[in-house]
Amino acid sequence: MVDLGRAVAAAAAAVVLLPCAASRADDCLTDWGMAGQIVRRENLITVEEVSRSLAADGIGKLVKTTLCRTEAGYFYRLVIRSPTGQLRTTVMTARGR
Repeated sequence: MVDLGRAVAAAAAAVVLLPCAASRADDCLTDWGMAGQIVRRENLITVEEVSRSLAADGIGKLVKTTLCRTEAGYFYRLVIRSPTGQLRTTVMTARGR
């Protein structure tokens, strides 16, 4: 069983901007069935954990998530609605728990 507190802390710590090349990656998955398999196989942070972490930290609500990959590893492209209602796009690492 996953230690949710540890996973959420890891997700919060992982909300860091990646290098420019990573944010421009073309290798992004639109099929969440396939993305889910990769998340499980690679033991990546789940979208649910990311969403909970963003809400718990008061950053906002997750609107859209895309799993992408570069040579450096997997990352999520996120669209977040802030508590004030503004939409913000960012990227975060999806590194394993």
